[in-house]
Amino acid sequence: MSLRTRPLRPGDEAAIRRVFRATLALGHPAPFGPDAVGALRPYERLCLGWYLDGGREAACVLTSGNRVVGYALVCLDPAAFARWQRRAGLRLGAYVMPRLLARRYPEPIDRFYRLRLRDGWALWRHQQNGIDDLPHAHMNACDTMGGLPGRLLADHVDAVVAAAGFPAWFGEMNARAGRRAAALSRWGAEIVARQPNRTLTWLAGGPVERLTVVRRVPDRRAAA
Repeated sequence: MSLRTRPLRPGDEAAIRRVFRATLALGHPAPFGPDAVGALRPYERLCLGWYLDGGREAACVLTSGNRVVGYALVCLDPAAFARWQRRAGLRLGAYVMPRLLARRYPEPIDRFYRLRLRDGWALWRHQQNGIDDLPHAHMNACDTMGGLPGRLLADHVDAVVAAAGFPAWFGEMNARAGRRAAALSRWGAEIVARQPNRTLTWLAGGPVERLTVVRRVPDRRAAA
């Protein structure tokens, strides 16, 4: 089946959540079993909620035939997103922390949330000045056709960002330590920050970094 992107339609939310769960652990499902879906739903809402509401007009899904195999969620209003994220982060903490303190989660879920909270704190402390006012994108694909899914999703983000009058956008990518730098350079992106991802390091069984990358739309068009 050929891959293509299209705008969101009513009902796509369930497919986007399915792809999110299927790629949670560095492109694979988290090894927690089906009973973990409910326990991880608050985290899922934090990651997807804004884009599926206020940001849905800029989003797309990647399809193979009639099946959704990926998505690009785009934020063109960084200030609105930051306000929403602050409130959502506080709600997540208020929900999760009492359960962690009371040891109400199974051990893998308990460890996942404890590591995610540490990662979130580190990310907040090391926010990148100078790019916070740029659009950003959250992309995922569970298709395995080489680099084509990423290129199609990035092309969509390029077009949306350029149409909104922005010269560049940024995103965060997780990769095993020491990988991806050369590929990102060829792709027209610049790595502007690296941080250890404790959660994915645990899930992947080896060092994983969170890379913050900036992609300049004019550069991408010139390369094409």
